[in-house]
Amino acid sequence: MGTYAASDCVTPMNPNTRPLPTHAREALRAAVAGLDAAEAAAEPARLSQALADVSRCHRELGGLAEADWYARRGLSVARGLGAADASVDALCGLAELSLERADRLDGNDEGRGARRLRDAARDHAFEATRLARHAADPQWEVTVLLRVSDLFDRLGDHEDAIALQCRALSLITGADPAASVEEAAVLAS
Repeated sequence: MGTYAASDCVTPMNPNTRPLPTHAREALRAAVAGLDAAEAAAEPARLSQALADVSRCHRELGGLAEADWYARRGLSVARGLGAADASVDALCGLAELSLERADRLDGNDEGRGARRLRDAARDHAFEATRLARHAADPQWEVTVLLRVSDLFDRLGDHEDAIALQCRALSLITGADPAASVEEAAVLAS
């Protein structure tokens, strides 16, 4: 199932980049080895996490297209498991990747691809917040809401960012979420 062998992943994704630091190469090697082991064991939960790890390593190394591919595979596996927490984490990662890829495209494609990627980031983020309601741990839901709020703020969607912060605050305090949103709207105007 694996696309790469660990030894294939030691060169930069972009030939114009400087050589990768040793620790980054080692992290990618370890992540790919973990992926190979998860695939061999045929354990979907382990596979979902291993795909997320490989995606994270590629992202850190600047291989955003590769990171996106692995993150999408991880999301697919997590959805197949019905694992809300893993799905939410994958959706947040995909949203952040889409925004990062859009930022790289700015000025190079007259906004067409960047706009599409920003729309995808919003879609992934909204889905993540919807699924986060099913999290077993309310504190984790707060963390997700704040993570997505930051993403919306970076996208310029300040009202959505504030609404998510209010939702997180209501979870922390046990307050009525509708009242928190109304108060935030008054403060924002």
